Amino acid sequence: MKVGKRRTRGILLCAFLLLSLAGCGGRKTAIREEPPLPAATGPKVAVAPLENRSNDISAPEIVRAAFITEIRERGWNVLPPEESDRVLRETLGISYGGQLGSTTPGTVCRELGVEGVFYGEVGEWNKTTTGVYNKVTVTASIELYAKNGTRVWEGSDTQSKVAVPHGGREIGAEIVINALGNLLLTPMTPYGKAVARNIARKLPGGLLEGLEIRGDRDDTTRGAGTPAEEGGTR
Repeated sequence: MKVGKRRTRGILLCAFLLLSLAGCGGRKTAIREEPPLPAATGPKVAVAPLENRSNDISAPEIVRAAFITEIRERGWNVLPPEESDRVLRETLGISYGGQLGSTTPGTVCRELGVEGVFYGEVGEWNKTTTGVYNKVTVTASIELYAKNGTRVWEGSDTQSKVAVPHGGREIGAEIVINALGNLLLTPMTPYGKAVARNIARKLPGGLLEGLEIRGDRDDTTRGAGTPAEEGGTR
């Protein structure tokens, strides 16, 4: 008799669980759809791997990815970075930004089949945590070169934040909290992305249009010509 009751309770419990799962499965979760990107217009460009002058190997790709996302959202016609990286690696032997000095922007453009290429560097990517003085600093700069080797634009940005204890009786506890917060709750990535977005927002449109009529030249030096001479801003 007891065995029968236990079996019945087991069957009822299983049925209840199945009904609960079915109910959960029937609920539809609202999915937020991202607005479509504007149609890409204008000459095709590429964003080369950034040179890294910091001590964080992930810094260049964080800044580069955020920069590409931002200019795509502004309608720039950007060659997918995985494609441009593959071509640079296979044709010119370039795998990271520090190797770009072995060639010229014009050669890079021709190999990639684009009208312009962005070069850049991460100059600073630092986090100083002493408890008493906590500071985060990210600095980057990006330049745009036309296929003929002319530098037509450059921009840079710095993001920095300093946090210090306010003092008082609880200064010891505040030092510990600030240090832990800086280490655990303030990653560098948001600062890198902010720098990239700010640089991209300074980028005017139409920089490469009409330059192709000037023809290619042997661009043996990077950055021949200043942004002031060529209409760039910083």
